[in-house]
Amino acid sequence: MAKYRCTVCNYVYDEEKEGKKFSDLPDDWRCPVCNSPKTVFVLLSDVVEELKENTTVSDVLVEQMAEWGIRYVFGLPGTSSLGIVDAIRKNPRIKYIQVRHEQTAAFMASAYGKLTGNVAVCSTIAGPGATNLATGLYDAKLDHSPVLALTGLVSRQSIGRVHFKK
Repeated sequence: MAKYRCTVCNYVYDEEKEGKKFSDLPDDWRCPVCNSPKTVFVLLSDVVEELKENTTVSDVLVEQMAEWGIRYVFGLPGTSSLGIVDAIRKNPRIKYIQVRHEQTAAFMASAYGKLTGNVAVCSTIAGPGATNLATGLYDAKLDHSPVLALTGLVSRQSIGRVHFKK
């Protein structure tokens, strides 16, 4: 028996618990939690793999994004986001599309969300890279486009004025 997840509210329809196949539900069936249509549900993987010894937090995050149905990450790689970029490289279900400016990544993710209704991700480095996403993210907000922004984070020891000495 399969499980299907609502991409809007994360409700899981479990065929075994419900006693009815998801494909047998009427076309006008709605999510009991958020009232979204049947078309927004995605099939969850039946295979639960054991975490390997060298699995990173980025690997787990990217795998969860793939389970959510995210297929594209638009971004500009840099030191503080290399873990995510590497995890995407290792995951065949998500494609990384490199751009030349962070604002482009945010607008591409926003446009993808507007055109498909599916979540897209824009990713960049910490600091100025993150602030460069602002205009595209505001565009997504105004048009209710589903976008997830992932930015890098510098280590706590690197935060502050001590690193800007002459």
